[in-house]
Amino acid sequence: MAAMAVQHPSPSPSPHGRELLDRIVDAWQRAEHDADDGEFLRLLADDAVLLVVGLAQADLHGRRAVAAWQREQAANALHERDVPVKRVYGWASVLDDVARESRVTGRIYGYRGGGRRVRYRLRRLFELREGRVARLTVWPDLDALGEQLA
Repeated sequence: MAAMAVQHPSPSPSPHGRELLDRIVDAWQRAEHDADDGEFLRLLADDAVLLVVGLAQADLHGRRAVAAWQREQAANALHERDVPVKRVYGWASVLDDVARESRVTGRIYGYRGGGRRVRYRLRRLFELREGRVARLTVWPDLDALGEQLA
């Protein structure tokens, strides 16, 4: 008896190609560097959600709330450079892993900076819907920040 070949359907292509995912993450990084509130608002879905892992803060809901959080981050830490570590692509998402270099002039993730420079890992999961960021999950390396700023 001959074995029958099982045909599996080809997976459907992602609704967001890798090029679009890269464009969104790159635009987000430029907006962080330039403290461009308008660009954050453009990139975020109306019902966007922000979750910061490791902090006792409630999730933020809505484009304006998430953009305001980003504006506060930019006001407290001058984003100098991101050194790419890895990007992992999902169905409609991308995990961006970088080594971030910043000068902390105010408070960032609960630590007072006093103008000191820091370098820490920052992982962010961008989940997209219709070409906009619908959910952003942020994992800052709080241990590295604590060692440099405590």
